[in-house]
Amino acid sequence: MSRDRILSAIRQGKPDVQPLPDVIGFPSHIADTDLADHFLTMVRTNGGLGVRVNSLDEVHAQIASEYNLTLPTLSHVDGLDLNNFTPTENLRLLDDLNLVVLEGSVAVAENAAIWFDETALGIRALPFITLNVVAIVSARNLVGTMHEVYKRVDLNTGFGTFIAGPSKTADIEQSLVIGAHGSKTMTVFLLP
Repeated sequence: MSRDRILSAIRQGKPDVQPLPDVIGFPSHIADTDLADHFLTMVRTNGGLGVRVNSLDEVHAQIASEYNLTLPTLSHVDGLDLNNFTPTENLRLLDDLNLVVLEGSVAVAENAAIWFDETALGIRALPFITLNVVAIVSARNLVGTMHEVYKRVDLNTGFGTFIAGPSKTADIEQSLVIGAHGSKTMTVFLLP
């Protein structure tokens, strides 16, 4: 069969072009009053620790009690200065990074995914190379579903990522491994 006959047969077999359906909404199954509780439950389900706090002072006190702040620590949250080195001096210092503190711009209650864009990260590798991640999220930035989050995120600003807990995989022999290709712990502080 010649090429032209094959392409002609394909063209004859194509269905008529149909108009696209109207976009329907995807309503959240989570009531607005339950967003924070559902979000924190999902943080725990994903292997993280979710904590309600009232201020950055509380966050600072809890971080100081849970982590060794003499180890390489980096915070990209205004008002939470925990930095004990500057990674731009020597990027190899990131190899030993113990703790990174980041502020998520939007968080999703249905799966505890938190959006971090390039402005929050500074260096793209931070949440993946560090041993521990602390995320700060404001309750006013919670949404119910992933469909809602895309209305609030500008995907044209460069790099961004969703993170929904510590790194984990169960690919090898069906054994769960925490920290296989990213942080071993993730703590999320939810501000009012």
